[in-house]
Amino acid sequence: MHIKKYFFLLFLLLSSHLLSGQIIDSTQLVLSDKVLFDFGQFTLTPTADSTLSKIVPQLNTLKHYEIRITAHTDAIGSIQNNQELSQNRANAVKEVFVQNGIDAALIDIKIFGEEKPETDNDTELGRQLNRRATIEIFKKIKLVSFRGQIKDEQTGAGIPSKIVIRTKEKRDSLETDTTGNFKTLLPLGAVAGIDVYAKDYFFETKMFKVKSNNQKEIGFPLKKVAVGEKVDIKNLFFVGNKATLLKRSLPELPKLLKFMELNDSIKIEIAGHINRPNYPPVDKLSWDFKLSVQRAKMVYDYLLENDISADRIRYKGYGNFHMRHPKAKSEKQQAENRRVEIRIVERG
Repeated sequence: MHIKKYFFLLFLLLSSHLLSGQIIDSTQLVLSDKVLFDFGQFTLTPTADSTLSKIVPQLNTLKHYEIRITAHTDAIGSIQNNQELSQNRANAVKEVFVQNGIDAALIDIKIFGEEKPETDNDTELGRQLNRRATIEIFKKIKLVSFRGQIKDEQTGAGIPSKIVIRTKEKRDSLETDTTGNFKTLLPLGAVAGIDVYAKDYFFETKMFKVKSNNQKEIGFPLKKVAVGEKVDIKNLFFVGNKATLLKRSLPELPKLLKFMELNDSIKIEIAGHINRPNYPPVDKLSWDFKLSVQRAKMVYDYLLENDISADRIRYKGYGNFHMRHPKAKSEKQQAENRRVEIRIVERG
């Protein structure tokens, strides 16, 4: 069974005219497959039956959907006969769904006869591929218009930026206008992440749930790159007592790489820190201190492996010398202690 990747029917021209928070109805293709027929026949083959029997259970996982069946023939025979044959093929597929309890009102049929061949009709193999019915399952979704602006943290001025928008089911890249403004459509109720990149600024990530009643234009303040300035690599979590990233943190390193590629004249220090609250500074020869070094080096190695020049990066461990919460009690505070930072040491 061929399953296409998820995609959204998003129209940027439409979204540019929507007010923030406005809801529109749309559909998302979640499954596409096809069945083939014997010459001049509309009876389903055992292979076709098997294909359809695999589709039906998947419909039970969807709350709101519609089915589109498009039926075709090869070019042998009259146009009228082929139209009737493709109608019968579509009906045969529809009947399987109806017999399995699918509401006929959810099924849309389109008949093309020999008008839209998948390949040429010069060979038997080509004609076989054209004797087909395609089944597409569309999930009904509601989209919310979303607007934001990327701004300088200090001045509030808009910044032209590159943006990556992520939800569970989609990933889009776009660019702001010259004043840092952008507009897009997002699925209602989804958890969305927005990654922002701009030359001469640190990168930023925001996570939020898409709602209809509070999606006013959101500002994204960015911190300007300057010698001595530093920021955490957000959401960088390690396996306990190891320099190994947790699986959920793997997408964070490509963000740092993109930042380094966009700002190709800067040099940075990668600083590793560990969490040892209520303890004096650990010895530099201790296992604890070495762990902070190893975690910084892991990030350093990643950048090297992805073609960032060694003369632009260095790494250093700081043990528990600079904990944000020396007497940390909550897990949140302890997580803020065990971090990796980047600090600008030179800017070309």
